[in-house]
Amino acid sequence: MTGSKERAPAVLVVEDEALVRIVMVEELEDAGFHVLEAESGDEGLREIERHPNLKAILTDIEMPGSVDGVALARITNERYPNAAVIVMSGRRRPGRGDLPSNARFFGKPYRHAEVIQALHELMGCG
Repeated sequence: MTGSKERAPAVLVVEDEALVRIVMVEELEDAGFHVLEAESGDEGLREIERHPNLKAILTDIEMPGSVDGVALARITNERYPNAAVIVMSGRRRPGRGDLPSNARFFGKPYRHAEVIQALHELMGCG
């Protein structure tokens, strides 16, 4: 099983709400992804620096720390231009031009199946 996890696309979930993060991680693992987790933008930034094989990031916008989800989406796009970026929020909607062109936004609540489908589309595998 370890071998299949290593071959599965690496996806980072950055979400400060533990229950929301846990459910998203489970949904992504069930969909066949190798999932990394972070509970703040700062921790998410450390994770993207540690994982050069990162294929996608899913991030909330409003989180504790000095890096919010919009900044994290931009940094991810700069370092990994081919990585899929999904940004989510229940309160704040990004303005035109706030997100990289390869990013998608989902308002909360969202359907996990729709987020996973968008992830596949952005990664070019579905």
